[in-house]
Amino acid sequence: MINNLTFNPYVKNNFNIQNVKSKKQNPSFCGIQTLTHTNIGMCADGYIGKIRVRLAEGGEAFLNVFKGKGCDCEEYKIMDDFSNLIGEAQIKIKKIVNYDTFEHKTNPSHVFVDNLRNYSTPGTPYHNRKLVYYKDIGTRLLQIAQRRSDEAECFGNIKLIYKNESKPFYKNVIHMREENTFSGNSPLRMWGNPNLMFLPPEWKEPLSRLQGGL
Repeated sequence: MINNLTFNPYVKNNFNIQNVKSKKQNPSFCGIQTLTHTNIGMCADGYIGKIRVRLAEGGEAFLNVFKGKGCDCEEYKIMDDFSNLIGEAQIKIKKIVNYDTFEHKTNPSHVFVDNLRNYSTPGTPYHNRKLVYYKDIGTRLLQIAQRRSDEAECFGNIKLIYKNESKPFYKNVIHMREENTFSGNSPLRMWGNPNLMFLPPEWKEPLSRLQGGL
């Protein structure tokens, strides 16, 4: 598990967000700064842009993304315009430069995703009942991890260790696979945890486009 970071979303000159309501309430979104063309790795700590998500009751909303960086990982928080924490995830870049020693010459570099949470989802252990239910939070956090994997030359590879209640989402929506299905000599089986999942090559582009992408 990646250690928690000290995170302050109100860093001076970084907390620069717009008070935007859901599309259902406000259909005009001209000038919204999303992460579509953002180099996330080059962003300083603090507010980096907005993501578009769906409301469970119908319609859309734009939420704010904040970045925090520690010595060995990055933390991303999704918040509404009232500073409520909607979701978060930590990522660690595992870049392996010399992979010629691996039997199948498959580059094992990847981004490891930890502590991915959507606090607005009912029926989950981390649910905050005070929040509106936002869909696509987990998807957007994984897309951020995938973007960072591409930027760090990890070829869009992402891995995580799932909890039992989240396995259907990772398996059926994101189409990740359990790594323990590979033989012991495979370079794709680097960890012993049976809950370790990875994103297979054929599902990298679909993830980047899922629900419209970043």
